[in-house]
Amino acid sequence: MQTNKIKTLTVQALIAAIYVVLTLSNISFSYGMIQFRYSESLAQLIVFNKLFWLPITLGVAIANFFSPLGLVDVFFGTIGTGLALYISVIIFKFVKNRLLRHILNIIVYLVVCMPIIAYEITIFSGDNSSQVPFSMEVFLSIYGSLLISQTIVMIIGIVVTEILNKAINLEKIFEK
Repeated sequence: MQTNKIKTLTVQALIAAIYVVLTLSNISFSYGMIQFRYSESLAQLIVFNKLFWLPITLGVAIANFFSPLGLVDVFFGTIGTGLALYISVIIFKFVKNRLLRHILNIIVYLVVCMPIIAYEITIFSGDNSSQVPFSMEVFLSIYGSLLISQTIVMIIGIVVTEILNKAINLEKIFEK
């Protein structure tokens, strides 16, 4: 039993570390109004096992310490990601088809997480920096940009996680 807990924690720590490294390796496009954070492709791991929730959420929290927005991004990014993944885990209790899970995970991310991130960027970035009232036009522009980039990254995530699943059974990775 102890060996299984150690294995679970080790795998989770590795996933969180991989998320952080991938985010920081592309730092110029990982933060801000235009993002292409390919580390977000790891969010598709949740399709295979709910135990991927913690390392992905933790990876976001750690990676966001390096954001120009610092603790603000840690707070909003972690809330957005954690909430989106948690909702996906709940939905997956009723959906067994893996492709449908992948698609639903993208939709949940776009509807739950991306508006939170767009709001954060609208309020705390650039000229706005909490000095200008909320602008719906700016919010929609940022949200639209995030929708496009997040969709692309998460589709890449489907391909990557499905290939990885053929090599390593991701559904059973946390079992003995």
